[in-house]
Amino acid sequence: MNLKVKGLVLAVVSALVLNGCDSDKVKAELDHAGHKIGDAAHEVGHKIHDEVERAQGKLTQNAEKESLRQLGLDEADIDYVIAHNPDDAMAVAKHTNDEILYQTKYNFVDASGQQGGLKTYDWNAPLSSYYFYHKPANYDQLPLEEKAAVDMLQETDYKTSQRHEGDAKANLQKMLGRVAFVINSPKFIKMFNDNYQYLYSDTFSVSSAYPNEITHVPDSYNEFKADIKSALSREGNTYKFYAVKDLDVGDAKGDVGKLSAYFKLKGMANSKLKASAPLVLHELTHTFGYQHAGADQNTVKMKPNNVPYLVQLMTMDSAMQDQYQGDMQMFSNSVNGINQITWYAGDSMFSTYFGND
Repeated sequence: MNLKVKGLVLAVVSALVLNGCDSDKVKAELDHAGHKIGDAAHEVGHKIHDEVERAQGKLTQNAEKESLRQLGLDEADIDYVIAHNPDDAMAVAKHTNDEILYQTKYNFVDASGQQGGLKTYDWNAPLSSYYFYHKPANYDQLPLEEKAAVDMLQETDYKTSQRHEGDAKANLQKMLGRVAFVINSPKFIKMFNDNYQYLYSDTFSVSSAYPNEITHVPDSYNEFKADIKSALSREGNTYKFYAVKDLDVGDAKGDVGKLSAYFKLKGMANSKLKASAPLVLHELTHTFGYQHAGADQNTVKMKPNNVPYLVQLMTMDSAMQDQYQGDMQMFSNSVNGINQITWYAGDSMFSTYFGND
């Protein structure tokens, strides 16, 4: 018997002897000691469980959580993924010091000025400084009813932006932790290995305009991982992130072969995390050195023939639905309306691991 539990049992026996026939007092002593024994046994049970886990080559829960923190996951996401996907959480946690984006530093640059040809803002800039709404180019020629509809959409958009003012940085930080987990997860590894066959060398580079671009096609997840780790180590595993008002390419833009990226404040603040996280992953692959090169971007956009769009497709809503059988060419055809399979917003890697927020 554990010494702590054994000591409590002896204390109970002593109480019985010393208190004689004072049954009420004895009962109180027994209740109190029983709680102590239960607590001590619970503690012992945890210690035994931890020893068993170690013997089986797993981590204790405290070690597992600490390991996942090194990828940037916050406490809520750690608890969620351990509860809903314990095997995958353990698989990632066991190898974090050898994984992509392990202990990566993200510097959110607060600067009002110019960077990369873009006007930058503080990450906590007030909504009034960066809010915009793209009205149709022919707005002035629209009938009054259609103008009213556009104005109503703008009003709704502004109210949404007001509710999420100041959320951009926190949302992006949360997404970065999720991206780091997902890119190292068993589901991602399997799907990448099942789909790298679609990558096409001509989409990797057309002009060698970027000194750190990756120009060879990976023939496995392990090669993909090695190329990324090499790219991260080149700049000390440290990023610079800039906040901008608008981009002509969506809500984010990563510099090719350079650990820096630009994020639209409104887009990062307003969007659902599971919707924006695949785009964040896409842009990070640019910073590693991957491109979706092509004179006609329609030949590469949302196609699995290049790394940025392949990983975006893999982690988008519905990609894990049974109807696609894990085939990203089939999924791409559905997204692009080429086949007869209706695309809808179903489960993704991000929602499977972290829920639907």
